[in-house]
Amino acid sequence: MKRAKQKRLLGPRNPLVALVLFKKSGAHSKTEKALRREAKVTTLRKLNHIED
Repeated sequence: MKRAKQKRLLGPRNPLVALVLFKKSGAHSKTEKALRREAKVTTLRKLNHIED
């Protein structure tokens, strides 16, 4: 059963909020998970290189 759509009363939008929402920011360095995985991969590569 579908619900009736409600009309929202929209006030004036804050232009500063839109700027903040569209900013793309992230971590400046690798995450702990990525560092652990990188260490694991390098050790596995070294072990495989020694066995060959």
